[in-house]
Amino acid sequence: MKYKVSGAHRGTGARMMLEFEADSKAAAERKAQQAGMEVHRVADVTVGDGMTEPELGTGGRRTGAHPVLTLVALLIVAVVAYYVWTMVRGGR
Repeated sequence: MKYKVSGAHRGTGARMMLEFEADSKAAAERKAQQAGMEVHRVADVTVGDGMTEPELGTGGRRTGAHPVLTLVALLIVAVVAYYVWTMVRGGR
């Protein structure tokens, strides 16, 4: 199974995130400790049939438009609607 281990480097305190193939969470934690990491969290990233999250497509990331782009698109639609509305009202 594949495990994602997060923690901090023992010497510098810098954040670290490593992935290991291991038989258990404990084995993955031991490998991380041997690599000089103070372990904070161990997570199994194997999903069904031995596939990991990135192999499934999204890798846990959101899909769709960026929120700023969505806001810009809504503002453009609002400006166009206002412009059309003023033309319709002024035409009577």
